[in-house]
Amino acid sequence: MRDEEGLLEKIADTALDDDYYVVRSGPHDASHRFNTVLTALVLAAFAVLVAMAAIQTRSERPAAERARETIIGDIESRKSLLADREARAEKLRGEVASLRSSVVGADAELDELRLLAADRAVRGPGLKVVTSPGPADDIDDRDLQRLVNGFWYAGAEAVEVNGKRIGSLTAIRQASGVIKVNFDAIGPPYTIVVLGDPDSLQERFEQSAVGRDWLQRRKRAAVQFDVTRSDDLSVTAVPKDRLAIRHATATKEDS
Repeated sequence: MRDEEGLLEKIADTALDDDYYVVRSGPHDASHRFNTVLTALVLAAFAVLVAMAAIQTRSERPAAERARETIIGDIESRKSLLADREARAEKLRGEVASLRSSVVGADAELDELRLLAADRAVRGPGLKVVTSPGPADDIDDRDLQRLVNGFWYAGAEAVEVNGKRIGSLTAIRQASGVIKVNFDAIGPPYTIVVLGDPDSLQERFEQSAVGRDWLQRRKRAAVQFDVTRSDDLSVTAVPKDRLAIRHATATKEDS
């Protein structure tokens, strides 16, 4: 009985061939090796690309630095050139002002003509008048005309209304409800700067018919009319394009 059991155990132990126990590579192992090789190739290609980019960046950096330095140098050069030209222009402006002053000082007649024509700015003593309409009394272009003429008759050397110099060709006109001086619109309060001897100007103006009328309007209709004296007032020159004389020429009619 024991022999039979021993025989059966031996048969069971040797039922499978020895090659059965040898581990063989299947499809899963081949796929794993393929993925490993592919990953290695991708990593190698990526490393090559990174290396090429680094080399290219390193090779282009000197050129970029040179271009940057060139641009900076060009900017500095242009700044220096601009500063030189500004200094030259300032010097020329000074020379022109000096020449103009020398001409004005040397030719008294020319100086007087330019003053009368309002061709140059003037500074000196005078009166500053501020006026504006009252509750029941408006101020129109004729009022300002009479006021300016009143100061001329009182001995004014130069007159300015709201920053607009009054010259020999200046018009004070009202158009579409707006008062214009030298074709520029102005509005209240009206500030009149009058250059001349303050004492003489004020006395002669207040004794004139125009002066008495404005003083009465201030009392009667509450029109603002304030006169102050000053030793340092200035007026601008009339713009050059407002000094030109324009005239018409008659033409012969056709027979």
